[in-house]
Amino acid sequence: MKKMYKLKQSLRLLLLVVFVGAMGSVSAQQMSGTYTIDNTVVTGGTNFQTWKDFRDSIVLKGINAAVTVNVKTDNTETSQIVFPPIAGASSTNTITINGGGKFVAYSIADAVILMNGADYFTFDKLIVRNTTTSQYAQGYRFTYGSDSKG
Repeated sequence: MKKMYKLKQSLRLLLLVVFVGAMGSVSAQQMSGTYTIDNTVVTGGTNFQTWKDFRDSIVLKGINAAVTVNVKTDNTETSQIVFPPIAGASSTNTITINGGGKFVAYSIADAVILMNGADYFTFDKLIVRNTTTSQYAQGYRFTYGSDSKG
């Protein structure tokens, strides 16, 4: 009986250590700082080759401080760019996209960039081109309470 109790205690301690370690690695993966979108360089480190790569990363990881993205090249995307709420985004942990006069383009009878509940984004000097001939073409669309508040 005493051996079983010690085994249970050891297993609980082991599970706690594994859980705390996993949580530490998750927070270490969160994004912060400055990144680029540059289609001449493969995705890795602080660069994203496509808007989809950037979107997938920030949605998966979340942020733990302000994030700035400098767009270095014009990009024509192969899918709509949809931003849901980003974990960690707040009035101090903002996401700023510096377009630098570059464009992002896609052809869709909807919006090229869909803010689907995302908050605390700033888009500056980004040209958004919707190349569809549909009457429903949009550059940006804000849905599900996307605004500057949480």
